[in-house]
Amino acid sequence: MKHFRLLLFTLVLIGLLGVSWGFSRVAFSTEVADTSTAQAGVPVEVVKLKPVDSFMRQRSYTGRVSAARTSELAFERSGKLINVTVDEGDSVQEDMVLANLNTRHLEVVRLQLQAERAAAQAKFDELKAGPRLQTIAVAEAEVRQLSAKLKNLKADHTRNEELLKRNAISKSVFEESQYDVEQQQAQLDAAQSRLSELQEGTRKEQIAGQKAVVANLDASLADNQVDLDDAVLKAPFSGRISKRYADEGTVISPNTPLFRLVEDQKLEAHIGVPVEMAQNLERGTQQKVQLNGKTYEATLKAILPELDPVTRTQEVVLALNSEASQSLVPGQVIRIAISDSVQMQGFWLPLSALARGERGLWSAYAVIDGKQQGEIVLEKRQIEVLHTEGDRVLVRGTLQTGDRIVVDGIHKLANRQPVVVKAVR
Repeated sequence: MKHFRLLLFTLVLIGLLGVSWGFSRVAFSTEVADTSTAQAGVPVEVVKLKPVDSFMRQRSYTGRVSAARTSELAFERSGKLINVTVDEGDSVQEDMVLANLNTRHLEVVRLQLQAERAAAQAKFDELKAGPRLQTIAVAEAEVRQLSAKLKNLKADHTRNEELLKRNAISKSVFEESQYDVEQQQAQLDAAQSRLSELQEGTRKEQIAGQKAVVANLDASLADNQVDLDDAVLKAPFSGRISKRYADEGTVISPNTPLFRLVEDQKLEAHIGVPVEMAQNLERGTQQKVQLNGKTYEATLKAILPELDPVTRTQEVVLALNSEASQSLVPGQVIRIAISDSVQMQGFWLPLSALARGERGLWSAYAVIDGKQQGEIVLEKRQIEVLHTEGDRVLVRGTLQTGDRIVVDGIHKLANRQPVVVKAVR
């Protein structure tokens, strides 16, 4: 029994010594690996600097979406509103009838003017046609009748003159026959004048005067038709009714708005940009605008000539495409990004390569050769940020072309620390 216990103790002791020796080997291997890594340096990824003299800078400006045309629709005359065919939110087409006024009085006036015009036209036609042949024949017969009677009276007067010389009649009888001849001659002259007038036709002045009367009545009828047309309110362009201000039965005054019509098929973007930026834009060029993260195509329609006194910007007008017109609403805020060339020298670095330095400057780590052969260490460089664009920055400072700058993980690094370059961008 003693021999068995001694043998068991010996085996346990040998096992414990083996486990202890194994742990010592593992610890020794780990220490050797850590020492090797420390001697080799921390692996880093670097970027090789390339100089730039200029870059394209993109700036965003804000504006609003508006309808290409908006109109407050009103009647041009007063009257009682008897019919309204649309309501708020309705879509309308160009020349569609929207409302009507009472026109009974205008229709009565029109009937009166038409009757007066018909009478004036009839008289004008009569004057233009001239006298009838029957009228001229009657006048000719009257002249012949008066001529015959005058001839008879002259003969009687000649006989009375002979009788007076022989004292066969008194002087009063002779003078009476002479008066009858003169009276008949006057009647004959009048009849001949009337006949000549009939034969020559109506005077041009009479025809012109009557023609003017007809034209005046035509103008009155046209004016009446304008009043009738003004009693019908039509849509000047296609769009949607935004507001309705009155209902049937309301007496409308001239120029009192009845509807607000918005052209929703053609939208525009009005955006204020700096003057120097507006000078680089050209009418008709294609631009991109953004709203709610979506991009739309637009055409530069106009650059307004005045400067906004509040924002000190110049407004540009862009015509949005049909896709935008279907999904956007007037009044929404819209943005445009415009690129311009900036002349500036420096180096592009990723934002992750920067660490905050002193006195408002920034710092970065450059990879340089160490004192020992084959050794690579870090050197802290002071830099100034010139421009930020997304995840990269344009910098200048104690940097040179070809320098290798650590791009990330710089919060774990220190000046003069040995490193190993694992990748170059």
